[in-house]
Amino acid sequence: MEDKELVFGRNPVLEYLRNAAEGSGMELYVARNAHGKIIGAIIEETRARNIPVEYKDKNFFSGLGPSSIHQGVALKIPSSIRGSGGTAERLMERAAGNKGVLVLLDQITDPQNVGAIIRTAEALGCSGVIFPKSHAPGITPVVIKASAGATAHIDIAPVGNVASFLEEAKAAGLWIIGTSEGGGTELRKLGNVRPCVVVIGSEDFRACVAFAEKCDFLVRIPLAGKISSLNASVAAGIVLYEIMQN
Repeated sequence: MEDKELVFGRNPVLEYLRNAAEGSGMELYVARNAHGKIIGAIIEETRARNIPVEYKDKNFFSGLGPSSIHQGVALKIPSSIRGSGGTAERLMERAAGNKGVLVLLDQITDPQNVGAIIRTAEALGCSGVIFPKSHAPGITPVVIKASAGATAHIDIAPVGNVASFLEEAKAAGLWIIGTSEGGGTELRKLGNVRPCVVVIGSEDFRACVAFAEKCDFLVRIPLAGKISSLNASVAAGIVLYEIMQN
């Protein structure tokens, strides 16, 4: 029997349902007292796709965590549905073929940051997100909720060895773009570097420094204020927006 996992939160659940096919093997759980416009939209999506719905009492949902996490809904999905875009190598090949942008998350352990970056990558039209199998939270329910359900719409794949992946991506014709406070290239002067892999490291940029020799460009975001660094998800949004415009 195929493994299944839960997706929490009204917006993430709605996005997964919108992306579902009939007979997908999903099951929806809804709190008996749940109501509102988005709950109605969720129920409509299940009816359109013939997805079964079970109404549960508060004891069921209290076991899933605070109400702010689940918001009275939980969607059970086959594990194969999430991250079904293929391997990191397959995403790399596709990006190389259509001048796409891959986002590689390294040393980012905060699931809120991971989810926010995935949300930004999907919204801006990036080709996929790559994350290491170790030193990363993975695509957990918290990450899915923080992404507002973007994990349902963008291909995500793990990679065992970041350095090897970057070497393979470069050999396949992708530029490698790192981010660092001390980067030698100002972001606005980067120009057209697609297809590429954008390496987003932790706020202290140690990850990107570690892979600096593998980067074709190490970019910096010019800051005019007194704060010398940006949150990883904020920095990722600025860098990705600039790259996607060129």
